[in-house]
Amino acid sequence: MSKRVVYGPVPSRRLGRSLGVDLVPYKICSYDCIYCQIGRTPSPTIERKAYVGADKVVNDVLERLSERVSPDYITLGGSGEPTLNSDIGEIIKRIKLSTDIPVTVLTNGSMLMFDAVRAELQAADVVLPSFDACTGEMFKRINRPCPKIEFEEMAEGLVQFREEYAGQIWVEIFLIDGINTSDEDTKKFKYWMDRMRADKIHLNTAVRPTAEAGICRPEDGCLIHIRDMLGDRAEIVVPYQGEEAKAGGAAVRDDLISLLSRRPCTLADIANGLNTHQQEILKYLEPLVNSGEIEVARTDEGTYYQKKHV
Repeated sequence: MSKRVVYGPVPSRRLGRSLGVDLVPYKICSYDCIYCQIGRTPSPTIERKAYVGADKVVNDVLERLSERVSPDYITLGGSGEPTLNSDIGEIIKRIKLSTDIPVTVLTNGSMLMFDAVRAELQAADVVLPSFDACTGEMFKRINRPCPKIEFEEMAEGLVQFREEYAGQIWVEIFLIDGINTSDEDTKKFKYWMDRMRADKIHLNTAVRPTAEAGICRPEDGCLIHIRDMLGDRAEIVVPYQGEEAKAGGAAVRDDLISLLSRRPCTLADIANGLNTHQQEILKYLEPLVNSGEIEVARTDEGTYYQKKHV
């Protein structure tokens, strides 16, 4: 039996209860962001393929919806960059023919510089691109893109998408203290946000272990200052306030603690061991790390989680 590509619904800070759909294999991405919560990208790429075919994706979505789940959104995203799946346009259209639940695309925005990708996303209800850098130098430092992606071309692709797309665009800026948080940076971000005419600007920052050490959360006062400089469309992303655990949630948490009590594990190890998607595991890991019950250790081999022993 092939692996189901649908996971959740999971609580999302921006989308409430989100039914996730993984359109590419693990870490097939055009970026290697220093803040990525699921680790390094071995070889950033812009090569597009039908990594998971439309029939498989649509069948899995409909099967999950038949189990009477009630997500607020169906979100195409997952463990890499979903627009690298060349079937994404067909997938969006076929899902929308089958359900009234809004379809969103969670993207790093890099592929919107291509005409075909912009055209394929036209049927989505909401597109949520990232835009973490406001200069070419910053872009290379934070996003570490595929060498074929240049900052200006990427940014102009987002501007062009706004001209063509009638749906909602919610841009996310991931803020890293001391890297993209100065007033001068914010003025440059505002230039691009005004040109993109984003409906919402979501300010996010590190709340989970990241691909690289030293990724620091700006202080609350800094976040508020940046929000105010960017204007009324900007909002600071806060933890989702809905129900964190549905049926089986407590069991996943208990199994997670039990596994990490025996040995340190990477996120991929945990997901494989518990037969649960990595994005769903993160929802349980985050409060355990924040409370100190689970510790994070970074090595040359990757980021490991382990139960804190007292």
